[in-house]
Amino acid sequence: MALAIYEIPEVKLTLISPKDYELLCRENPNSYKNTELFEGVIIEKMTKSSEHIFWKYFITNSIQKILPPNYFIRNEDVLLLGQSELEPDISIVSGNFMDYRETSPKTARLVIEISISSLQYDREKARAYASGNVDEYWIVDAKGKKVEVYTKANGNVYTDKYIYSFSDNIPIFDSFISLKE
Repeated sequence: MALAIYEIPEVKLTLISPKDYELLCRENPNSYKNTELFEGVIIEKMTKSSEHIFWKYFITNSIQKILPPNYFIRNEDVLLLGQSELEPDISIVSGNFMDYRETSPKTARLVIEISISSLQYDREKARAYASGNVDEYWIVDAKGKKVEVYTKANGNVYTDKYIYSFSDNIPIFDSFISLKE
């Protein structure tokens, strides 16, 4: 198993607060436009492939059809989660967009990360989502045609994990969606 960057003694990291990260982004928008803050570390995000974009819209469209009232879908928008400012591919948050004019949400009902080449990093992010009391976290493994569903956040871990294939009916909001094309 790979070591977390924090566990490598030769690597010296300076952690940054979300407030300082926001200031850096505001003062240097071009330098930080493709980054996110994960547990105090600035991470450069990967470029989105056509396949990644396809699955983001496929899933967003499927969820939109069954989305309960008082929730809305955000795509690649900031969630403020303790020492992290992550931009999940898809998040379902309570309220409506007008509720977040002055600040970003601090939790979500559901977060979905679409993994083409970032499976390990997306699994690491489960800590931040669990710590932020995100009810449910999905990792869509596009290459493996599987969906990892994490539920029941307890501290910085999820206690339940389910794995579905793309052809399965995946439970969501008292309904189901399938990722079968």
